[in-house]
Amino acid sequence: MQKELRPSTEPFIVDLDRDLLRGNLGAEVFWWNVSRDIRSLHLRKHRHYPNPKRLPYDPDVIAGCKAARAEGREVVLADAGMPELAGPVASHLKAFDRTQTGHAPASDVPRERATMLLREVLRQMRMHQWVKNILVFLPLMAAHAFAPDTLLSALLAFLAFGFVASAVYVLNDLADLEADRKHRTKCNRPFASGRLPVRFGAPMLIALLVTGFGIAVLVTPALTIVLAGYFVLTTAYSMKLKGMLALDIVVLAMLYTVRIVAGAAATDINPSVWLLSFSIFLFLSLAAVKRLAELVELDARGAAKAAAGRAYTVEDRPIIAMIATASGFIAVLVLALYLDTAEVRAQYAEPMALWGVGLVLLFWISRIVLLAHRGLVNEDPVVFALTDRASRYLVAICAVLFAVGVLA
Repeated sequence: MQKELRPSTEPFIVDLDRDLLRGNLGAEVFWWNVSRDIRSLHLRKHRHYPNPKRLPYDPDVIAGCKAARAEGREVVLADAGMPELAGPVASHLKAFDRTQTGHAPASDVPRERATMLLREVLRQMRMHQWVKNILVFLPLMAAHAFAPDTLLSALLAFLAFGFVASAVYVLNDLADLEADRKHRTKCNRPFASGRLPVRFGAPMLIALLVTGFGIAVLVTPALTIVLAGYFVLTTAYSMKLKGMLALDIVVLAMLYTVRIVAGAAATDINPSVWLLSFSIFLFLSLAAVKRLAELVELDARGAAKAAAGRAYTVEDRPIIAMIATASGFIAVLVLALYLDTAEVRAQYAEPMALWGVGLVLLFWISRIVLLAHRGLVNEDPVVFALTDRASRYLVAICAVLFAVGVLA
């Protein structure tokens, strides 16, 4: 820690909130209670405190404590008004000689730099996940409605969904701090790691929601209603439904399909039943692939037989793989039935070219299920497709087939 030590006769006092936790203590306690029982927030005697082993301590402050001890100074932890937590923290870190009540005097502990915080804010927003919002363009593509005002409305819907989805990621990560800090990879997320102070969580959540809904209001009231439904459903999924057997993957499929409904609402295009049916089955397949990948990874680590907060065990892998495969193939069947309708023959110059899209999908679904079963899909399947070279080639082939079907 970059600071000049005072004479060795003076104690080295560290404030639990301001110094050791960089101003995050109140936020840590708040979100710890929200994740367990929101009713405990207004009942002091029932309030719970975070596990001291999982809190994001400032390593520079801990190093300063050790340096002060090496110089023979008494190291004191000021409890910042929460003596119930200060004692366990001191016992866990073993860097303090005693605790005392009250805030410590102002210190020279370095604060976060604005550029570093901005980088972590952008990382927390997970803007790479916004690619899922491309689904809002499907209704206008299916209807061949490429007028400038229609494209602008769809683009605004894309942005609105992006900001609201980022808000949900913030809420989810704040509610799952303890579980994420135990996880092998999720412990590196901005809030869980402490790189992004937890106290920024609530303001960030509000700002993202206001931005997302503000954009939706500019488009159509219908888009605002759909976006509100999406927020309620995805929040329910994050807080409760993701731990419910089978229902979780159905809800995930619905959340993808809601994006298509939003694109239709933004552009005033009636969504086709064929398109919605195709979407439900395809994304049910991908949701099952996601669960399959999680279970394969869990089994490979040889740890617990069930993932924390999930309703599945490693023994469920064959059933999950079957759901993923069957749902994906049904999606292709829906597409095939749609391609044989009079509507398609009237809209496309060369409908036969679109049958190639079905063949590509059959191959891609079979391949991603097999890769997940082998433990080679280590992230969200949609994100995996963006980084997988073969998947990118297949998307390009589908785009060419679509263009041929429209223009030939």
